[in-house]
Amino acid sequence: MAYVKINFDPGRVMYLIIIDKYIVNHRDLVRIKPNEKFFDMVKEHVFSFIVDGKEPPEEIASAILNVSDDVMAGREVVIRAGDYISLTNFAKGNKII
Repeated sequence: MAYVKINFDPGRVMYLIIIDKYIVNHRDLVRIKPNEKFFDMVKEHVFSFIVDGKEPPEEIASAILNVSDDVMAGREVVIRAGDYISLTNFAKGNKII
């Protein structure tokens, strides 16, 4: 089994400028603080993609691919605003947060 190191610092979720007309519909998601279960979900999907080649769910595919790219390039993982919203929406829909 391959070893993949995936570290997340919950304080490092990055936000870019979110335009007002978009955030109006997602205000509740941005207010949710990511918890350990949230990051475990992300790690699970990233690990499955990198190691097993398993495609992530369509709703979070872009976010998981972005995180996977950071991991495989050895960069610090950065969760961008749009990715955070899709991951949070997915986690909320699956009762993870």
